[in-house]
Amino acid sequence: MAASRLLREPLRGVRRWLGEHPAARRWLAVLRLGLFQFGMGVSLAPITGTLNRVLIDELHIPAVAVGFLIAIHYFVSPARALIGYRSDVARAAGNWRTPYLVLGAMLTYGGLATAPFSLILLSGDGALSFPVAMVVCTLIFLAYGVGVNIVETIYLATVSDITPARERGQVLGVLWIMLVLGTIASSLVIGQLLLQYSHVRLIQVMQGSAVVFIALTFVAMYNQERLKPNGELEDVAEPIRVRETLGEQVRLLARQAPLRNLFVVLFLATLGFATHDVLLEPYGGQVLGLSVTQTTRLTALWGIGMLGGIALAGALLWRGRSPVLLISGGCLLGVGGFLAVTLASDGAALGLFRAGVAMIGAGRGAFIVGALALVMSLVDKNHAGLFIGLWGITQALAQGVGTIAGGLGRDLVQQATGDVALGYTAIYATSLSMLALATVLLLALRLGRQLRSGAVRSPWGGLEQVNADQIIF
Repeated sequence: MAASRLLREPLRGVRRWLGEHPAARRWLAVLRLGLFQFGMGVSLAPITGTLNRVLIDELHIPAVAVGFLIAIHYFVSPARALIGYRSDVARAAGNWRTPYLVLGAMLTYGGLATAPFSLILLSGDGALSFPVAMVVCTLIFLAYGVGVNIVETIYLATVSDITPARERGQVLGVLWIMLVLGTIASSLVIGQLLLQYSHVRLIQVMQGSAVVFIALTFVAMYNQERLKPNGELEDVAEPIRVRETLGEQVRLLARQAPLRNLFVVLFLATLGFATHDVLLEPYGGQVLGLSVTQTTRLTALWGIGMLGGIALAGALLWRGRSPVLLISGGCLLGVGGFLAVTLASDGAALGLFRAGVAMIGAGRGAFIVGALALVMSLVDKNHAGLFIGLWGITQALAQGVGTIAGGLGRDLVQQATGDVALGYTAIYATSLSMLALATVLLLALRLGRQLRSGAVRSPWGGLEQVNADQIIF
């Protein structure tokens, strides 16, 4: 009894202090939201970095096959628009988004926990032939992909629901930083855990990351959607209304040329960055002769560079700089990074290679913050799920095409020339060209000027005044 009293007293003191400091309480709530992103970063590092390096370099699985498995979740991304729309409809009716998030989180967990068994299935050590093993692995990565698309879309839509518009940019900056911190922390920890590498150890590490993801998701999202005493869902400051069907909403978007141009540029730039994801650690292993632990640390270096890019982009946004400036600056940093990596094709240039990796990370970070800030500036409350979903589809399809094309291009060049290093550097040179083209298009289309003049905006702006609050299916 005395111990219970002693415990309650400090808790009351903490509550009293938080009540007197609302800003601190608000940012603690933001950090709790960010635990989801941190957990996602923890789970991404082993599946997109370490696992693909082992499959390509150690087991000699064709890079295009590994790229296909990793890219599956990008190609099921159209589910984002449907799930986002359905969650908008549910939220407008006063119902939960949370069930969608729970479904996505469980599918993601299942995929993360079973994905490392591809090491056994594809190695030939199992009872299945390679084609049958690929089918099984495809189903595993498909479940993971559907889950990731659902959980990310509903998470961002929920953040949009509970965050005031004036604070959304700052909150998103913190959330993205926590995602990258999770990736960095995971890469460093995994590197230490895999000093004595074995397939069994990697399976254990990846399943541990799946447990961390699901636990942090629960802590981050528990009670974020709250109920009133009468059992109805608590309203947000800006009520949500859905007045058009899904098809009508997509057609409204398609009719705006500035938005179409914006999505084309974002697609092209994302495509340029995406080829790097599946090839970074295999490049370090096959061309530079690095160990599994050393290549895992390359992912941490990339994450540190990305964190720097995000921090710089966030500071520039707070100073009122245009998101278009951040997008173009990120692309140019990426150009410099890919150039450095292309030139560093032997062990003597390891320092140049690492510098290039950090520059690519910084460019990717600045580009993502700029792109997300630009897209979120166009979002209105009534269509947050759909609009974020459509942006996610653009990003995901570009990632998927880039991941598979990177692996396929590496295989084809390497087979045609017999030069392992050239297989990688040819792809990096192509990525460099795409980022340069995206920068030119961004300037040529004058999207920055159109944004400032109001030509680029949500097509649903002004519909708040329409007297038609009913939901149309």
